Amino acid sequence: MRKRLELLLFFFWIISGFRVLAQTSPIAFTRFTTQHGLSSNVITSLAKDRRGFLWIGTINGLNRFDGLSFKVFKSTGATNGLPSNYINLNGLTTDSQGYLWISTTRGLLRFDPWSETGIRIPLPQNQDQQGDNDFTSPVFFDREGWGWFTTYDKLYRIHPRTLAKQAFDLPFAIPSYYPEPFLDSKGRLWLSLFRVLYRFDRKKRQFQYVQGHDRFHPNEVPFHSQRMLETKSGDLYTFSHPLSFRLGLCRYDAVKKKFILHPTPAVNVSTMTEEFEKNGSSILWLGSFDRIFSYQPQTQELTPFKNVPEDPASYPGGRTNIFLKDTATHIIWLGTTQGLAAKDPNAQKLYRRIIESRDDSRLPMIQTVRQDIVHDEVYWALTQQSGLIRWDRRQNTLERLTAPQPTVGAYGFIQDRSGKLWVGSKDGVSTYEPRSRQWETIKITPFQGSNYPKVNTHMPVLCQDASGKIWIGSLINGLFWYDPASHQLKRWPHPLNGQPNFTINRIQEDAQRRLWLLTNRGILRLDAERKNFEWLTFRGLPSGISPTDELHSTFYLDRNGNWWHSGIGFLVKADYDGKVLQTYTLKNGLTSDHIFGICEDQRGHLWLHTDERLHELDPTKKPGQAGLFQYYSQSSDGLMGSDGILSGNLFDPITRNRSGELFISASEGFNYFKPGDLRKNTLIPPVWLTEIRINNQVQPLDTTQQITLHPGDNTLTVSFTTLNFSQSRKNQYAYRLLGFDKEWLVTSARTATYTNLAPGDYELWVRASNNDGVWNKRGTRLWIHVIPAYYQTYWFKALIGLLVLGILYGIFRYRMAQQQHLALIRDRIATDLHDDIGSTLSSIRIFSEVVQGQIADVRPDSVPLLKRISDNASTLAESMQDIIWTIKSNQEGLDDLVSRMREFALRLTEARGIVLNMTVGEPFPILRLSVEQRRNLYLIFKESINNAVKYSACSRIDVRLSVEGRVLHLKIQDNGTGFDQDHTRSGNGLPNLHARARDIRGTIVLHTAPGQGTSITLTATIR
Repeated sequence: MRKRLELLLFFFWIISGFRVLAQTSPIAFTRFTTQHGLSSNVITSLAKDRRGFLWIGTINGLNRFDGLSFKVFKSTGATNGLPSNYINLNGLTTDSQGYLWISTTRGLLRFDPWSETGIRIPLPQNQDQQGDNDFTSPVFFDREGWGWFTTYDKLYRIHPRTLAKQAFDLPFAIPSYYPEPFLDSKGRLWLSLFRVLYRFDRKKRQFQYVQGHDRFHPNEVPFHSQRMLETKSGDLYTFSHPLSFRLGLCRYDAVKKKFILHPTPAVNVSTMTEEFEKNGSSILWLGSFDRIFSYQPQTQELTPFKNVPEDPASYPGGRTNIFLKDTATHIIWLGTTQGLAAKDPNAQKLYRRIIESRDDSRLPMIQTVRQDIVHDEVYWALTQQSGLIRWDRRQNTLERLTAPQPTVGAYGFIQDRSGKLWVGSKDGVSTYEPRSRQWETIKITPFQGSNYPKVNTHMPVLCQDASGKIWIGSLINGLFWYDPASHQLKRWPHPLNGQPNFTINRIQEDAQRRLWLLTNRGILRLDAERKNFEWLTFRGLPSGISPTDELHSTFYLDRNGNWWHSGIGFLVKADYDGKVLQTYTLKNGLTSDHIFGICEDQRGHLWLHTDERLHELDPTKKPGQAGLFQYYSQSSDGLMGSDGILSGNLFDPITRNRSGELFISASEGFNYFKPGDLRKNTLIPPVWLTEIRINNQVQPLDTTQQITLHPGDNTLTVSFTTLNFSQSRKNQYAYRLLGFDKEWLVTSARTATYTNLAPGDYELWVRASNNDGVWNKRGTRLWIHVIPAYYQTYWFKALIGLLVLGILYGIFRYRMAQQQHLALIRDRIATDLHDDIGSTLSSIRIFSEVVQGQIADVRPDSVPLLKRISDNASTLAESMQDIIWTIKSNQEGLDDLVSRMREFALRLTEARGIVLNMTVGEPFPILRLSVEQRRNLYLIFKESINNAVKYSACSRIDVRLSVEGRVLHLKIQDNGTGFDQDHTRSGNGLPNLHARARDIRGTIVLHTAPGQGTSITLTATIR
């Protein structure tokens, strides 16, 4: 197989003895391995589909990557699946229809990324029961859309849709080997066979010799080429293997019509791609067996990048099998034998420099990096363990400067105006003169009356003021200054300097030449003459902020005359007199309790070195405004979530060079960057649905993005992703189910779940943002149709409605029949009462009157008795008429009641000569009264009129009756004598009135007083 040949080439490369001295890289690589979900660390091919997913071929399966997770596809024996888990080198390509063509050791597959199913391409060698000749080359597509690929003995042309193909015999065949075709922009099809290069004329359908050794050209120099690259300018490059006359990079010469060896070192190249710098110059990236190289064809400069085991963001190591350049994102993907890697300009915000010693072990604890005051290309770095390092940035070389007496525990340094370097350490202060390359130790003048110092001085803080004087701060013994006359360090005369544990943490001079000192007692400021001092405090601090939080704090004086001071959980901006102008806390932008270094860039932005993230603060913005803070995170495990910041040391300052670049010290090196050049990822990330589950069962996805939920489909889970591969862990999502959700739901999760959706049509709208907060507001949508269950359908509801209406109508008809039957009974009772009892009472009245006339002269004492019988019969007959009227069914209206009430009142008042004024509000609403309501209303009225006529001695009775809605108001008022309710014995009359009012859910109100008449007011609701 081809793999055997590659092992042979690798052996030749090993014995060639070629070696390039590697330098540490300013470039950070993002790395992924099987620990992150890859099916294998040996990657053979890379491709991006039309949607933007990254497809990764390995020797153990196919992977789809969305920036955070891998979905693995493996051969299962299914006819629409992978023929083999081993994907050939460069074996993934895409066509104009969106299909993914997969070349494996067991044949070729056309794969649909949407449905995740494929069609195997039948080839003769797949039928011969021999497994060592089933592999195919990658498929390349020409301008007309035809695909071209090879097997061990043929060149094929295939139509991507119909799969119709045509075969052409190769000039010669080699078992277990296939030539890889290459189509350039001019339509030329190149094929490199063993030690010879051909070009296939697609019109004449024949092969043309280009160069190399074959049976027709036995005397030509062998030329073995495996991979080609066409640059944007149209230049063709390839690389020759050890089987050729010489190892190296070759460029096609259009005049000589063959490839010519390019003047580069003899590097064994496995793959290559092209990239462009900011100035437009071309760079070739060359993959090799244990490193990669950047090569500039114009200058012929070759820069290697190798793996640093201690650096998780270095090149992963192993052989680089494939490059994939993403023209949209400018990411260069690397497929290696040690996993997947990405060189991502949108993720790496900061450059980096790893410090290595001569034995390839890193020097830890870089304290400070400063630019040389004379030479722009020279920088000085201080390490805590080994002293100074000189970095020549132009030559990219490091030189360790070892002092005669090692500066153990070096903490800080400065370079004075003469170019001399002053290094503060655990043991005191040393100087280094770059021109003479000489070290010198500065002595300390002992204190009077003491043998000071008897302990380590710890002098990490150094500053040169405007007059040229060197000031040194100690972590134990206070403030010192250098006396050039005595060539000694002297203690500044301050009362606290004589006390133990007086700490100086930072020194800075302001524009008025006053010296500011951050101490463990607060901020101390010396005047320009260094004679007087004052302790500074803040005025106007918000509640909850303690100005005594000096632990892990620093300060900075900016060029606008502002004093910036940090404490635990806060940052204060104040003027030089301590008046607080602005406060920043964890509530309005800070994400860390401790700030160790503050530096101002050329734009006036402040950079804060914290224990968690690097903060960029724009002082022109107020808290709450967008863009107040920007954050940059540290490298951790090489995943896409960091900005390439190395792990920093506590209390290290941020420094700035003359061109405006900032330098941040770290444990294993340092970062550097120019704030104005920081790249923001402005690419709008595409959003796609990745999986749909109904009741936890995966459903097929298609391009329509529609789904139907049937009765019983209670749970819908939709997975989605955004294809932003730069710091993908910072991606954010927002989704909303139109017709269900009232607001957008913002989350970092990539799934949305809904349960028990009501029948109807919905639209799930998903948006996403990239690592720098750029949103794809258009997003993607899923149309959801929920089919109702039979009991939720309109016809079922209509049927139930009709059934309910039928039942209600039946009940109504039944009640009407019952009411009619009850009315007949009531009418019959009324008729019987009138005909039987009424006639009997009339007979009694008549007979008593007749007998009264007959015995008036004979038994005059019996006449009163007979008259009483006649009167009682008349009264009883009248009451019976009232009862008959009450129960008759044809007199249930309120107007019938009013007529009877008027009739009764007129009859009674006219007999006594009383004026009756009855006012009735008209018209009445159509109200039907029950028997109980008619009876009680009438009896209340009758009793009230009777009482007024018999007992009030009135001359006028006023009756007012009105109806508002279903509320009846009845007021009966006379102008009689009235009575005192408190001194009048109550009979049954008033209690009966109240009882009858309660029976019809009404109330009686009585108003009376001696000489003021009486009024009775009834309020009742007619139901």
